[in-house]
Amino acid sequence: MIDNNSSVSLTHSMNVFYDATTIKEHLNELSDKDISTGFVPTMGALHDGHVSLINRAKQEVDQVICSIFVNPLQFNRKEDLENYPNRVKEDTAILEKAECDILFLPDYETMYPKSPDLSFNFGSIAKGMEAKYRPQHFEGVAAVIRRFFEILSPDKAYFGEKDFQQLAIIRWLRDAYNFKTEIVGCKTLRAKNGLALSSRNYLLTEKDLKKAAFIYKTMSFAKENKSSYSPNNLVDICKDKLSKNDFQVDYFSIVDEKTLQEISNWSETESPRVFVAAYLSGVRLIDNISLIH
Repeated sequence: MIDNNSSVSLTHSMNVFYDATTIKEHLNELSDKDISTGFVPTMGALHDGHVSLINRAKQEVDQVICSIFVNPLQFNRKEDLENYPNRVKEDTAILEKAECDILFLPDYETMYPKSPDLSFNFGSIAKGMEAKYRPQHFEGVAAVIRRFFEILSPDKAYFGEKDFQQLAIIRWLRDAYNFKTEIVGCKTLRAKNGLALSSRNYLLTEKDLKKAAFIYKTMSFAKENKSSYSPNNLVDICKDKLSKNDFQVDYFSIVDEKTLQEISNWSETESPRVFVAAYLSGVRLIDNISLIH
């Protein structure tokens, strides 16, 4: 990783920026030329899911910006932050291969020159699931995305549906702060066995990578059997399945896709969605699927 505060040309197609002022100047020049931009924020440890977001952006905008910043405000457990994969060299190579145009590599002081404001009122979308098990997580997400939008002012920003609750938070943020950026949700990319691609998968052994696919299998069971059980019964059955297969379950929730509130009867929603968070060998994995389509 090159360490300075100016842009550095690594290839003909990708420029790297470290500070807010320089990247703003560059993006203002692009804007003056009516060159549209798309933004893919990441915390590094890139995989094909990230690349799919970049590819989607490349189809819709003129220049793609990708950031790598491990945001400490999103971690409520110190050990999760300490164990988070650091692969900047490998990630840069992945981005070059994907023909990303701009890489933004800010440090903490660049992102938070003053103490970040974490006072947000998200409403029902932040009442359960990740919000319950990771206190202040979404406040950290909102703070970092708000800062990125202030610096970059992208025309579009791309997020995976694997973090569906986070996607709802970001849409709320866009509306609450009147950002002009269009939020684009993209389908979860999965391995052949159904496992959602995730940076945390780097922490799993080969054996656990195979075992982790049972999360998707369990969600699929819920989708296939929802006409036979109430939501509550289906949740209990699926939690039991996961527990018997070496998962420590934080939650297995069936909710309304719009409010993200749990349902106890199928008549309460036209768009039920199942969400899961569970530990396998100490690695926390999350996933979700629609129970309709």
